[in-house]
Amino acid sequence: LWGVLRRVRHDGGTIILITHKLDEVMAISDTVTVMRHGVTVQRMSTRETTPAAIARAMVGRDVTLAGGNPPAPVAARPTQAVGLELRNLVVAGPRRADAVNDVSLTVAAGEIVGIAGVEGNGQTELVEAIAGLRPVTSGKILLGKADITRMSAKGRARAGMSHIPEDRHLRGLILDYSISDNLILGVQDDFASRVGVLARERIAENARTKIAQFDIRPTDPTVPARALSGGNQQKIVIAREMGRAFSVLLAAQPTRGVDVGAIEFIHEQLREARALDKAVLLVSADLNEIFALSDRIAVMFGGRIVAVLPRAEADEEILGRYMTGAAEDKS
Repeated sequence: LWGVLRRVRHDGGTIILITHKLDEVMAISDTVTVMRHGVTVQRMSTRETTPAAIARAMVGRDVTLAGGNPPAPVAARPTQAVGLELRNLVVAGPRRADAVNDVSLTVAAGEIVGIAGVEGNGQTELVEAIAGLRPVTSGKILLGKADITRMSAKGRARAGMSHIPEDRHLRGLILDYSISDNLILGVQDDFASRVGVLARERIAENARTKIAQFDIRPTDPTVPARALSGGNQQKIVIAREMGRAFSVLLAAQPTRGVDVGAIEFIHEQLREARALDKAVLLVSADLNEIFALSDRIAVMFGGRIVAVLPRAEADEEILGRYMTGAAEDKS
């Protein structure tokens, strides 16, 4: 793509590139225009600026970019209980009977385990199976010591599992519903009487609390979710899934398509969950995000976990070899 854009520029074409990804801005642009709240706030030459300066203009304050805040080593806490355990999991996908093939993995309380891999290597099917959205062919899923392999998605939520899905529109939101109604999806029974009538004032109060806590904008809980920016739509999902009691969090592509300010906020929430002894399984196509948040990194290739490495022993070259099948797990 960059080659095509450079040829267009070389031939005299004008290109307007709209992106949240600062590495893309720095790699391809000549000038940068930053908009915030619908207004142009700054114009700058790419050669004369930095990603940090662009992020500051975008958000209106200094921002911690991904990769700049390494996690505390999990090795310092050797007595942690296991929050999530996968035993020899096999899951069928739309094209393969073994989209997930004999996967075993543990995530301890107070730990973030990141799953890296080229998309399409079983990550989606793995997360959906753990969340109860896709049946398991064989193997087991344990939440703490409880076997939840055949439990419904609702039952898993009740047992302490939260799920940030990779597609917020398909799995996370009903776009025509209000912010307040999206904030109770999956737990709406908690806001209903015995005869099933929704307690609207309680729903509104829940929305006001979470809107303030998770900085959702606009702050009007009656606004439909489709009217919000991608970052604020994602905050609705984050607020609903992390704003209730949980012990295990599945976070699939949690910052895809959101701006740097929302990325920083979401990363803070994931680190806070770890600090509160939650077990977090993070699946991300962004290696910077994996490096910034993970205590251990598992790599998926061809439906299998081909390596599990402590964060300190992983870099892009090592992970790249595993992600492309150019290396085998020697452990």
